[in-house]
Amino acid sequence: MKRILAGKSLPSGLAAAWVFALCALLVALIHLNPGSDRYANAVNPFFILQPDRVEEDVIPDYAGIRRTYIFTLPEAESATTTGARLSVYLRHTLAEFSIDGSTLYNDLSEDNTSHIGKTPGSYWVSIPVRPVFAGKTVRVTLTPVYDSVRNDIPVFMVIGRDALLSMVELPRDGLLLALGTLATISGFFIALVSLALPLEGRYRRRLVYLGIMTVTAGLWKICGLPVVTLLLDYVGINKEIWYTGAVSYLLMLVLSLQVLTAMRDNEEDRPGTLCFYISAGTASVLLILQLLNLAELHQTLIWYGIGMAILHLISLFGQKSDRSELLWLFPLFLALGIDLVIYLVHGSMRGAPAFLICVVLNLFVRGFGFIREAILRERDLRKKEEELRDAKVKTMMNQIRPHFIYNTLSSVYVLCRDDPPRAMEVIQDFTAYLQANFTAISAADLIAFTNELRHTQAYLAVEAIRYGDKLTVEFDTQHTAFRLPALTLQPLVENAVKHCLGKGISPEHITVSTRSEVGCAVITVEDDGPGIGPETEDSEVHVGLANVRERLELMCGGTLVTAPRPGGGTVVTVMIPRG
Repeated sequence: MKRILAGKSLPSGLAAAWVFALCALLVALIHLNPGSDRYANAVNPFFILQPDRVEEDVIPDYAGIRRTYIFTLPEAESATTTGARLSVYLRHTLAEFSIDGSTLYNDLSEDNTSHIGKTPGSYWVSIPVRPVFAGKTVRVTLTPVYDSVRNDIPVFMVIGRDALLSMVELPRDGLLLALGTLATISGFFIALVSLALPLEGRYRRRLVYLGIMTVTAGLWKICGLPVVTLLLDYVGINKEIWYTGAVSYLLMLVLSLQVLTAMRDNEEDRPGTLCFYISAGTASVLLILQLLNLAELHQTLIWYGIGMAILHLISLFGQKSDRSELLWLFPLFLALGIDLVIYLVHGSMRGAPAFLICVVLNLFVRGFGFIREAILRERDLRKKEEELRDAKVKTMMNQIRPHFIYNTLSSVYVLCRDDPPRAMEVIQDFTAYLQANFTAISAADLIAFTNELRHTQAYLAVEAIRYGDKLTVEFDTQHTAFRLPALTLQPLVENAVKHCLGKGISPEHITVSTRSEVGCAVITVEDDGPGIGPETEDSEVHVGLANVRERLELMCGGTLVTAPRPGGGTVVTVMIPRG
């Protein structure tokens, strides 16, 4: 699995995982719903019953109206064959069914209190039609809970469950069911892959938010489809299905705002962060009020959506936006607008696939785009790390030269004979110098300036054996509270020594100073030597400076500048940004 995720076969691996999950879901549905994998036989009865009359009563609560539909069941034998059921799909509507005065179903009964709030959700009422019911009068009393469903026109069908599922509902809801399933499974796997891959933090956040947002969008659409409640009607979780869809709607809008914020490289996106907290807090309050039966979630969803649209615009234009953010938000708004128009015209979201299509396309285009961008960035980082290691090796090879070691050991040999205490001090300084050099090979992070300063002083203590009074170094390092790459200061001082005393020019005075400026720390190394000549004349010096400059750029974004010193000599200035 790791090899698939980390290698070039990532898209094929994701496709295989998605197909496997989809097949597993299909097998589970067929197992739980025998007959859903085949179309029902044409002999199954299918009647749409038209009521003989409709009675309306004004009531003081709910949506203010109650309707009673009265019709007579057909006497034809095919209408009452085994398996025939009187079925109707209801949204946020309470129902009571009776035949010749005998109650068969009553949603207003006192023991039916399992739902939260007023709504029973969206569900199917399905009453078995027996042969003895032929020619009898059926009364169906419907009480809309909300004004939004007050004018819904119910369709009463006499049909077998399998035929209703395969011949009526699946053809009508098949597209959205497939899109919703695709969005849910694909979003889940994108989020899972983002956690499995070794991605940078911002890319992982983008993919996780995008994946979960797509999952919630898919669940929102799926939970609003009549075919889903029909598939699960035997479980008796119709209200739970509707609330799952409502909560998914809230989370989808919150997460879409977080996706918009995560797409920005700016870590201090205050408008986006503030809008996210407002949206998440509002969604939490709405859920708590619903659980306490103090507010109806159904009545607040449209206003929450309008408020979220405003928060998205504030987040988008609260600071300078780039094209990727506009291309993320405007198509989503346009798709939601198209779906809203379809809903207002047809009174249902079952024929409104625009938003879900847009979300799925965004998942595949942006999700895989983010993965590709993250993998390429990771590859670039590894390449830079390799270049950094090479630069360190070059620096070490420059710093630890055989002739320097031989000269030092020769000097120590003489001191052991003439001045043993001094020889011990030199050995300690030389050991500290070598230790700092070897430690720098494995130093992946920046080190404290004080450590680099001690390393430089150890080097100068060793060089003092050779040059004595010919070399004078002055330190003015009052500002030391910063970090820098290992082997930054010491090579600069060594270059100054080699460029002057190494060529027989003496005496030499070197000044090392540090200061703090806005946004950076500044190190200055000045010498009064002859100045750095052309690269052809001072190749070793130029290579040393180039190594330091390269490591500064790679490890901390620092800069190194050389300039002639007034009156003769060279000034090397290092600027290190604050971390």
